[in-house]
Amino acid sequence: MMEKLMSRRLAPIGLVAMMAAALSGCGSFGAIGLGPMERSAKPVESDTLPPVASAPVTRNTLPPPPMDPNAQTPAPMDQGTLPGATPLGSAATAPPPVSTASGGEIGRTDLLGGWTLQSGGESCQLFMTLTSWTGGYRASTRGCQSPTLKSISAWSLSGSQVVLAGANGVSVASLNSTGKTQFNGQTTSGAAVSFYR
Repeated sequence: MMEKLMSRRLAPIGLVAMMAAALSGCGSFGAIGLGPMERSAKPVESDTLPPVASAPVTRNTLPPPPMDPNAQTPAPMDQGTLPGATPLGSAATAPPPVSTASGGEIGRTDLLGGWTLQSGGESCQLFMTLTSWTGGYRASTRGCQSPTLKSISAWSLSGSQVVLAGANGVSVASLNSTGKTQFNGQTTSGAAVSFYR
């Protein structure tokens, strides 16, 4: 009885041994994908480039960009588009800042961004950028009710005076600086107007 049990347990092992012997007759285990994969010994190339001799870095001033004859107004290249940005080109190309009534100096970049605009008891928002636009630079308003304030689409700086313009660059209001953060003046209809922040 013990022999029968042993033969039953050994039968699967014998079957596995016979299958292995049959497969070995077909070739090596690697040929049929049963053995370990061979790895080719390729030399590893470095990803670091060898140093190259270079000349010292020099600084030169670039000539002004060519003007487009079809452009209405050339875009200013002398100031950055963000407040506090480093001006492009040399300091000689930037327009000189203008003194305000309070003795401070004001430039175009001082006017960029959002302002509170008031006229005739109304208060809304005024936004100014350095994008060239008919009448100077691009301006826009938000939340204004009066047609005059809604029409503002451009601004320009002349001395310490800011001119707000509407469609086709037509003046809507003129304001004078009383400091870097306050401008007071009148609309073309004579109403008091101011913007501040």
